[in-house]
Amino acid sequence: MNVAARWPAAALAFALITLSAPRAPVAAQSDTVKIAVITDMSGVYAALSGKGAVTATQLAVDDFGGSVLGKKIEVTAIDHRNNPTDAATKAREFFDNGGDLALDLTNSGTALAVSGVGKEKHKLVIVTGGGSSALTGANCDKYTYHYAYDTYALAHSTGANIAAQKNGKTWYAIYPTYAFGTQMLADFGDAVKSQGGSIVKADGAPLGTTDFSSYVLAAKNAKPQVLGIFSAGADMVNTAKAAAQFGLNKDMKIAIGLLFLADVDALPDVFTGSRITTSWYWDEDAASRAWADKWTKAYGGGIRPTDVQASDYSATIQYLNAIKATGGTDPDKIVSYLDGRKFNDFYVHNGQWRARDHSVVHDMYVVDILPKDKLKAPHAWFNIVETIPPNRAFRPESQSVCTKDW
Repeated sequence: MNVAARWPAAALAFALITLSAPRAPVAAQSDTVKIAVITDMSGVYAALSGKGAVTATQLAVDDFGGSVLGKKIEVTAIDHRNNPTDAATKAREFFDNGGDLALDLTNSGTALAVSGVGKEKHKLVIVTGGGSSALTGANCDKYTYHYAYDTYALAHSTGANIAAQKNGKTWYAIYPTYAFGTQMLADFGDAVKSQGGSIVKADGAPLGTTDFSSYVLAAKNAKPQVLGIFSAGADMVNTAKAAAQFGLNKDMKIAIGLLFLADVDALPDVFTGSRITTSWYWDEDAASRAWADKWTKAYGGGIRPTDVQASDYSATIQYLNAIKATGGTDPDKIVSYLDGRKFNDFYVHNGQWRARDHSVVHDMYVVDILPKDKLKAPHAWFNIVETIPPNRAFRPESQSVCTKDW
C-alpha cells in the first residue's frame, strides 16, 4: 500500500525528515579520569608551581592507586604561559576532549579565565596557585573552588600585623598590573586601613618586569614607613632584591604579600628577617616532612616543595575521594558532596569546603624567615610564630560578596 495514502501529509513529511536526518552522536563513556595541571611551566612562577606541581599531582594519583572506580587516572601538564586567553583556549580544548578537572592555575588572570570556561562547560576547576579573592567573591561560581590561600588571608595577616604597629602606618606599594596584583592591593588597603594606616601611593608594574630600580627609588624618596611588595615569583624576588640594593630594608619595613619557599631558596639574604604568611610548611610536623621527602625523591635536585605544590597533591586526593564517594565524575554530584565537608590531611588542618562561596578554608601560618646560621636542615627557612584558624584567616561568610546562583 502507498505510504502517502495511509499517513497525513504533515506526518509523512516529519517521518521522512526524521528518517533522513543524521543522528546526533552519543557521547562515549570515558574509561579515563582526566586531570589537567594548568600552570606556569617556564615563566616567573615556574619554581613555585610548574613541574613541581605536576610531580605532586602525579604522586597523588600514584598513591591513590592509579585508578578510581575502574577508570585510569591521567594527568596532563598544560603551560598557560601566564596568558589568560591562552589558558582559556587550552582549558576549553581539554574539557571538550573529555577533561574532568583543571587544577593549579598559578597566576590569578589565568585562574579567572579558566574558571569562566569551567562555568560555561560545567566542569570542575580547583585553584591552588592563583591568589585573587575575586575567585570566591565577584567571580564566584558553582564549579570553581579556591583551595590554598587568597589575597584576603595574606593581607589580613601580614598586612594587619604590621599596620597595627606604631611605625607601620604609612605604606608605599609596588604591585603587578593584573588580577592578582590589583586584588592584593585592594585587600591590603582594607587590612591596613582597619588598623589606622593607609597606602599613600601605589605603583603598578607589568608582569615580567626585570628592572625595578625606578620603582624602589620612587618609594625611597617618598619615605613611607612600610614598602609593600605585592607581586609573586620572579617579579617579587627582583623587587625585593632592588629594594635591598638601594637600602630600603634599612630605611623602612618591607612587607611581602606572597613569598614562597622557592623564593627564599633563590635569594635568602634578601628575605632573612621577613615576616610572611603561608598555607603550609614542609617542616611543620612529621606528616609534612614525610610527604616532602616523597616529593623530593620524585622531583629530584634535593629541593623542598612549596605550599602550592603540596596543595596540588591534597586537592587531587580530595577530588578522587569525591569521585569514589559519588560513584562517578558528574560535577554536580561532586559539588553536592564537597560543599560543607570538613577534612584534615598533611596539608590542610581544620579544613572545610565552604558551600557559601567555594572557598576552602583551613589554618594559615605566620612565619619568620630564619638566617642561614639558624637552619636545622637545608631549606628549613621558616619559623612558625602563629597559627591562624580559618575563621580569622579567611573572609567571614557574613562578609562574602559572592552572589551565589546555584
